[in-house]
Amino acid sequence: MLLQITNNIKKKNKKTLKLWHKLLILSPVFIVVIVFKSNEWISDYQLNNYGTKTFAQIKIVSFTGVHDQFEVNNIAYSFSTKDTVVVDFTSQTTNNNYVIADNKMPLYPEQEFEVIYSTKNPMRNKLNFYVPSIKTMCSYINEVSDTLIKLKYFCYQKNQKFKTIKLATLIFKNFSFDGLATILFYNENIVENFSHNSYKYSNFISKKEFIKILNEVSESN
Repeated sequence: MLLQITNNIKKKNKKTLKLWHKLLILSPVFIVVIVFKSNEWISDYQLNNYGTKTFAQIKIVSFTGVHDQFEVNNIAYSFSTKDTVVVDFTSQTTNNNYVIADNKMPLYPEQEFEVIYSTKNPMRNKLNFYVPSIKTMCSYINEVSDTLIKLKYFCYQKNQKFKTIKLATLIFKNFSFDGLATILFYNENIVENFSHNSYKYSNFISKKEFIKILNEVSESN
């Protein structure tokens, strides 16, 4: 009995040692992750609490890197502070046809989005693709309107453009950027765009909420 208890203790000690060995091996990885993440958290905290907001303009949109094909950053943007013009870079998703922003909409040069930056160090900044300028928001609505015309919505009505703009506006009001992207990518392959594609479009136009606003616009003057 005593021998069995001793063997059990030895086995537990071996398991504990193995666990500590694993922890010792993995600890440098955890430390590196924590250091990088802590810098990101601190930066986000400082920007959210002490940052200054303005609008940045997209300057370059590339399917590869801004400077070369091996670079991660494929977007160049600029914004003005009280003292200087800041040029910075970031990365966004691409497929074979589009560069797609965080808000799931196609990204083009000259579009404008909110940026928050540190007044002490403007190179510490963060783009918010969910807050486009009024000009960019209008271009979204117009682009979706043109797509709705291409899809032959209200094609037998004289004021087709007006009604497609109204429908695009209601789509945004009810479904946000997700709804706009669903219309824009109506013919995309699911392999190219998993979030917004022809399958998603077919389901979207069958929704009661969409049919309701479609009828509402169709029956309006």
